[in-house]
Amino acid sequence: MKPLIIWDLDGTLVDSREDLAEAGNAARAFLGLPPLPLATITGYVGDGLMKLIERLTPDVATEDRLRAKVAFERAYQDACTVHTKPFPGIPETLEKLHALGWTQAVATNKGLAFSLRILAGLRLSRWFADVQGGDGPKKPDPGQLLTIARLLHGDLSRSWMIGDHHTDIRAGRAAGTRTLLVRWGMGHPDGERADAEAHHPADILRLV
Repeated sequence: MKPLIIWDLDGTLVDSREDLAEAGNAARAFLGLPPLPLATITGYVGDGLMKLIERLTPDVATEDRLRAKVAFERAYQDACTVHTKPFPGIPETLEKLHALGWTQAVATNKGLAFSLRILAGLRLSRWFADVQGGDGPKKPDPGQLLTIARLLHGDLSRSWMIGDHHTDIRAGRAAGTRTLLVRWGMGHPDGERADAEAHHPADILRLV
């Protein structure tokens, strides 16, 4: 049984705000709704696609909301790596953690297909032994973390969950990991206290 580092994706490993906002506004435009500012859509991210669509389309009928979801997926499929990029210092930190012997994985509420496409497009895939997306259990449910631990023979009591959102902290706590909140992302702790906080990816090297 080995310790793991489990990363969130959006707001932790990658800055995906612009691509998410463009797809979100494409979904709104499909329903004849005006575009929303980048900061507004950024505040809606973190709890999975369906929750994002609900926030983008308040007071919309369920059938129209499902149509907006399809429009979002079509727009995002073609553009999920146009503006998205790793946060400064992330590639170097992943490489150094790998060199130190850490086994790393990703647990994200983003759909798996989009997640894999982004990680491959940004040349980050090689650092991760497993990736779990939000097609099944979504954080704060610990299901993704438990699956990663089972597949990678991980000891969650010696592992870390790293993320920018309260769902990451809650999922890590529920799974029995230590938790690390990053302060460069677009999420918010919602009053949750992590075991450690990082203001730059390099901080993680001394915290874990």
